[in-house]
Amino acid sequence: MISALSQADGRDEVWGSSFTGASFQVSLVAEVLAVLFAAGATLATLTVILPHTASTNVVGELAVIANAYFVAAVLHTQASRLPAWSMQLTLAWGSTLITSVAYFSGESPSPLIFFYLWVFLYASYFFTLRQVAAQIVYVGVAYGALLALKPPVGGLSAWWLVAMGTLLVGAMVTISMRARLELLIARLYDAARTDPLTKLSNRRGFREMLDLELERARRAGTPMGVLVGDLDDFKDVNDRSGHHVGDLVLQRVAKVLSEGKRQIDSAARIGGEEFAIVLPDTDRDGAFALAERLRRTARDEFSRDLTPITISFGLSVYPRHGETAAALLHAADEALYAAKESGRNRTVSHTPVLRNVLRASRDEFDIQGERFIVAILDLAEAVDLRFSGNARHSETVGRYAEMMARELGLPERRVSRIRLAGILHDIGKAGVPNSILHKPGPLTPEEYEIIKGHPTLGAQIIEHDSLSDVREWVAAHHERPDGLGYPLGLSVGHIPLEARIVAVADAYEAMTSDRPYRDSIGYDAALDELKRCAGTQFDSLVVQALLTALRREAARAGATAAAGA
Repeated sequence: MISALSQADGRDEVWGSSFTGASFQVSLVAEVLAVLFAAGATLATLTVILPHTASTNVVGELAVIANAYFVAAVLHTQASRLPAWSMQLTLAWGSTLITSVAYFSGESPSPLIFFYLWVFLYASYFFTLRQVAAQIVYVGVAYGALLALKPPVGGLSAWWLVAMGTLLVGAMVTISMRARLELLIARLYDAARTDPLTKLSNRRGFREMLDLELERARRAGTPMGVLVGDLDDFKDVNDRSGHHVGDLVLQRVAKVLSEGKRQIDSAARIGGEEFAIVLPDTDRDGAFALAERLRRTARDEFSRDLTPITISFGLSVYPRHGETAAALLHAADEALYAAKESGRNRTVSHTPVLRNVLRASRDEFDIQGERFIVAILDLAEAVDLRFSGNARHSETVGRYAEMMARELGLPERRVSRIRLAGILHDIGKAGVPNSILHKPGPLTPEEYEIIKGHPTLGAQIIEHDSLSDVREWVAAHHERPDGLGYPLGLSVGHIPLEARIVAVADAYEAMTSDRPYRDSIGYDAALDELKRCAGTQFDSLVVQALLTALRREAARAGATAAAGA
């Protein structure tokens, strides 16, 4: 897993049979080789400078020394650019240079031949066992050839066996030490990423798992869910029964999560009574179903305890709710906040305006109002799925409405409420039959009358003190400045500005989106249509605000792209 994380982070590939705990990089391997080549060249230089036998081939030795220094310089300056496969070849070239130095020294055998030791120690520390074996064979052949060219006193076989045996012992000791170091590092790695109480991953381990699964989701183009759960009223357990009982509760919750999740999912304890689960290859519906199953299991597990425990879950999904790990966690936290505020012991899926809505309403409305808002947002999403085939229409209308409200300089809280109205504007279509919603041809007068009733029905559905302002805007979002709108035929002086903003946002999104019964007309054509109908069907000031906001957004996107290039 560590190796995979390193590659996912864009670092150089880890190298070795199993020694990934230290995360050695190609650049580090090259730097060590550079030092060894320079050390070998320096040692060979001393043999030339110091007194030596007349049989020493000084020119040959100097040529080898120059080559070794050159290789060392290349390795040092190009360490971060060299491919992995070049290291094995470089090591073999070092063995060749050692053999050449021994040959040119004129001695039989040269004491420099024991510099082969660095080949064995280095290879056994950094390379796979197969690569080590290849180096041993190469060195054995090279050393044997040198002894054959200059037979030593005492016999070729004796010298070869003693030298190779000595080097092999050194290599085996190094391999053994490496194996023990690997085990120690693996244990330390696990300990640093494991919660000692529950044996689940801790926050650090969770972030690494999240980063890894997010990278896989990006590459495969698949969704990924993130669940963040928090135990409800856990403080009561510690206060009534003591912390030792609280610890047992946490262990039982960890068991519920571990046994209830899928094998591919990763669970973690990321805080005192806070847990999280990464759900690979899981869309919103799948993640929601799993969260609800875990929530019910936890509820049943503690239902007979002195202090019954429940858990609330917040849910976010890649790429719908965020493109980065931080964004997904933030979205899941916002959904968890909403679950807590709306009554606990529930699962809430993230929506873009959820936290702003709850914050805006906290000082004004009671908990029942907050619960109603959470439920009504879920209903709006379900209506979107039924009407347009995806859950983005009303969300996008809300975003466009927010853009225009900001462009018009409205106060921040009012901007948030207008965005909410954009998200809820079509909720009345819950009462319109599918045969009408998806009819490809013109509607009959009777069918059109049913459609004209959806703003009124929407206002009735969201009838609650917490949404009294939004109700009025939803009811009037199909009214027109020229008085030809519906359901009441109001004229411009009687249509709230917020409703006029939602009307433009709704029309623009509808014209630029594909539907099962018709294709998009395109962004340019949609803007032309808005400008053509400004003053009659749409408010001219609001249309201008949308045009300005879209131009500003396009300019910002262009600047960002230019900066990235």
